[in-house]
Parts: sequence; C-alpha cells; structure tokens
Amino acid sequence: MTFEIGQLTLGAAARPAPAASPPRATAPSAPAGRAPAVDVADVIPASPPPEVLADVERASDRVGELASQNRELHFRRDEITGRTIIEVRTLDGEVLRTIPPSKLLDVMAGGEL
Repeated sequence: MTFEIGQLTLGAAARPAPAASPPRATAPSAPAGRAPAVDVADVIPASPPPEVLADVERASDRVGELASQNRELHFRRDEITGRTIIEVRTLDGEVLRTIPPSKLLDVMAGGEL
C-alpha cells in the first residue's frame, strides 16, 4: 500500500517489536488563573487499544493478500477537487483500476477489487 509520502509495509516479518513505554511527560504549567497543566500520559495511552491493534492486523493481512496478487493500493489527493484518488496498481506501478473512495472500505474488508 503506498501513499504520496512513502510506502507502508506491514506484515509478520516487518512488524516492529513493542516499544518500551516512553517516560511520562507533562505539559508546561499554566499561568496563574488558568487551568492546571495536564499530564500527557493521562491523555495519550501508552499503547493503542486492543480494537485498534486488531484493525491494524486485519489491514496488514489484506495488504499481504494484495501483494500476493501483485497488487497494491495507491492513495493521493486530487489538488483540484480535494478528493482522495485510490488506484489499484501492480507492484511495478502500472495502474490497473481507479476505485471510488466509497468502495475502499469494502476492498479493505476483503471484498473484490
């Protein structure tokens, strides 16, 4: 799966090992009369929720399925309309098909291209 800013590669061999929890940081203190500083660790979880990890795993599996068919999804934003353009490409970059954004969720869930 590629994006304008680079390529995303997820798969069993490419998954990073879980990182150690970062040190706790706090936001700068608020000036007098303002709300107290919020501990960043209270706002941002140390790791993604299980349902997010499951979604990432399913997406990774789908990327692997597409790659095994010599295909990838390429996303870009049309500068004129502001819409997202999704192309089905070979791994060599040949455009096979352009799909509407509304069909993307179906494809990522395992539906046919």
